[in-house]
Amino acid sequence: MKYILTLLVSLFFSCLHAKIVPQTARLSNGLKVIVFQNPLLPSVSILTKYDIGTADDPSSMVGLSHMLEHMMFKGSSKYPVGSIDTILNSCGGTCNAHTSFDNTVYTFDLPAEHLEVALDIEADRMENLNITEEEFRPEQKVVMEERQMRLGNHPFRTSAEVCQRALYAAHPYGIFPIGYEAHIKAYTVEALRTHYEKWYVPNNATIVVIGPYDLAYVLPKIENKFGNIRSKELPEHTRISEPDRDGLTTTIEQENPRAENIYISISYRVPTLITKPESYLAMRMLDGTLAGANSRFLYNKMVKEKRLALSVSCNYAYGKDDMEFTFSLVLSPSMNVEAAEKFLFEQLAIFLKKGLVESNFNHAKQERLNIFAFALDGEAFLLAIANIVLNNFPLDAVSKYEDILRSVTTQQVQEMLRLVLAKPPLVIARNYPKGKMPQRNYQKVLGH
Repeated sequence: MKYILTLLVSLFFSCLHAKIVPQTARLSNGLKVIVFQNPLLPSVSILTKYDIGTADDPSSMVGLSHMLEHMMFKGSSKYPVGSIDTILNSCGGTCNAHTSFDNTVYTFDLPAEHLEVALDIEADRMENLNITEEEFRPEQKVVMEERQMRLGNHPFRTSAEVCQRALYAAHPYGIFPIGYEAHIKAYTVEALRTHYEKWYVPNNATIVVIGPYDLAYVLPKIENKFGNIRSKELPEHTRISEPDRDGLTTTIEQENPRAENIYISISYRVPTLITKPESYLAMRMLDGTLAGANSRFLYNKMVKEKRLALSVSCNYAYGKDDMEFTFSLVLSPSMNVEAAEKFLFEQLAIFLKKGLVESNFNHAKQERLNIFAFALDGEAFLLAIANIVLNNFPLDAVSKYEDILRSVTTQQVQEMLRLVLAKPPLVIARNYPKGKMPQRNYQKVLGH
């Protein structure tokens, strides 16, 4: 018993100090393979990414990539409609998918001994997908209902979509990945087939395997399933770039009868830093330092002490192209919007001049290091790492992740704040409960 306990303790601490070292290979047809091995895992996760998202969709059919994601579960001659769910249910597995502006990712999670089940399904639908009118029309209605559920029924739907378009007046990030209703109605079977045949090829795909297996075990199985699928010449990704606003700020206000509180978002344009690990982690440390927990300075001052807001948070969004850094405030109907915004801007100016709160930075860094320390105690962190890799975080930086994180300084994080605040905000959006929005001249003209 003593020997077993000693061995377990030894294994535990070796895992805590182990580096995450992905193993990689590329098949002759261009399919990229990445393996994250954790011998302790009883399960395996398979992520298949296609480098096509809604920002690359035809302008008249935005969301076509998302529609195709739905159709990928409609089967083939080998796996008819409904058979994938039946197979996964029988072996205790699940599957899912998501489409973003930049890519589409399919996921399988199942007991490790069933790895080949997922690989076979994924390989089959990479080249043998059935796209029929009979399956398409009902699923088109499902997507329309999904849009209604996510946006149509949301109290801030109109504000959110107008705000998104204001953030990106020209760039395709200006329309949410599900598209508008007119886009969904415009989809056709022919357009879906063309999209599928153009982009769903091995040289436009990456497979990530997270589980107890190493590359030597996984690669022959992937080669067996995918090796005979032919590559194709890929079209160029063409996107309209977003013009400079020259300091222009768009303000959006909405009085919403379904809102109980006042919601404010203040968004700045920031460059995408995902390919620069040191800068990316410094930017992620910025949101943790400013408002990552209830102990942070902004929260203490604005929520606990001055009672200017019910909550304060911030978020860094990144993609292939430049996105935004957003501060979010929630106020009760009795709180003063002008006072809350004024204090936030004043405090950010002080941070720029005098520096960030050192203790907040140290706490934010330690939180991230604690998460990393338990990376090999499960698969959640490995999945998070896999997802940023699939979004272009350099693969060779993964094994240095902890070292890079430890090396981030307060000064680097402050430089990120300087980068965020280099220009005025792009968009300030305010959503008020009914009767709480300040009266404007146009409202008086209309007799409101």
